[in-house]
Amino acid sequence: MKLLYFILSIIIFTFNGVTQPDSLIQSTAKPDTLLRDTTHFKKAPEALQKLIGEITKQQVLVSKDAELELDGMLLDETKTKSGKDFYDFFYNRWEAPSGVKNYSILITETPFRLMTTQIEVKINETTVFQSFLQPRADIVEQLAEYAVAQTQMYLANYEELMRQLEGKDQAGTGIY
Repeated sequence: MKLLYFILSIIIFTFNGVTQPDSLIQSTAKPDTLLRDTTHFKKAPEALQKLIGEITKQQVLVSKDAELELDGMLLDETKTKSGKDFYDFFYNRWEAPSGVKNYSILITETPFRLMTTQIEVKINETTVFQSFLQPRADIVEQLAEYAVAQTQMYLANYEELMRQLEGKDQAGTGIY
């Protein structure tokens, strides 16, 4: 009987504790303390909303300008007729591999011995092709074709390498 009375008193005490408000909060609450959230947001003035709209538009325009890049520029820094011919042959045969971006090609020429010059093809300051250029048109054309092939192969391999390095299996914390 005592056990039944004890269990019954625990059940009544439990239900009373659940249904009654927390007396600790009420005892520490001051008259100026809110027991629940009564915040009502006022609508911002029209001038402020207009100003915020203009600022966000400017930020969008700035971010679009930052994305603008000149990809695939082919620059000529040759000095002789043979160098200009090489550049023309290269330019006429050049076609960039698909999906390649953020690069520029620079063709430079430096004088060498007698009638020969040294021609270099650089992609983003990296030398991809280098050869001696003779003043014979058939040799210049063959070298230009070979330089185009080398440059296209370099760009294709470079993009594939960058995709592999940015992959999930290569990303990590750097801790061994």
